[in-house]
Amino acid sequence: MFFDLRLIWQNLPVFFDGAITTSELSLLAMAFALVWGLAIALARMAHFRPLSAAAGAYIEVVRNTPVLVQMYFIYFGSGLAGFPLSGFVAGLIALSLQNGGYLAEIYRAGIQSISPKQVEGAKALGMTQLLVLRVVILPQAMRRIIPPISNQFVTIIKDTSLVSAISVAELMHAATLITDRTAAAYETFATLAIFYLVMTSIVAGLLRITERRLAIPQ
Repeated sequence: MFFDLRLIWQNLPVFFDGAITTSELSLLAMAFALVWGLAIALARMAHFRPLSAAAGAYIEVVRNTPVLVQMYFIYFGSGLAGFPLSGFVAGLIALSLQNGGYLAEIYRAGIQSISPKQVEGAKALGMTQLLVLRVVILPQAMRRIIPPISNQFVTIIKDTSLVSAISVAELMHAATLITDRTAAAYETFATLAIFYLVMTSIVAGLLRITERRLAIPQ
């Protein structure tokens, strides 16, 4: 099949503009999801039953409904509520909330993998619960959960393609515009796949480096 490299070259600026938006959205969603996920994980493990139950219900709802539906709900719902959000902000909120739910379970698994004896020993030394979490539990848990976090970050990058449905000019939106203008669907979406592959590979590679640097020598 003939692949028109000249067409791709001519439209690279459009792809790069979309890639910038995709990168911004992805990085912000990753940062917010990391923080939100930790908060939900701690609430899920709280001894206060109503808080734990609410966190558990939240996790089930956001993980078991499509992120595109959540984007529509936030985007159109904000307008109905009288404070319309831009497509970028609505997409960011949806990606952060859903992936925060997944990351909450990842955090919880990592935290619960730490031996209770370490926690008891730290408390015996007079450490507060917050200090135990910050000094003893989280540093060890983070080393163990980097691989699943890496997978979740890759998912976030790929899921940014859905915000084109609410008129955000990211990579998928750029590819759709180019296809509509040139009818060169094969070349356009092959290039789109390469862009996503490069972006996800960079993120996964950086996290692998981080994992190796944080690994405890055997």
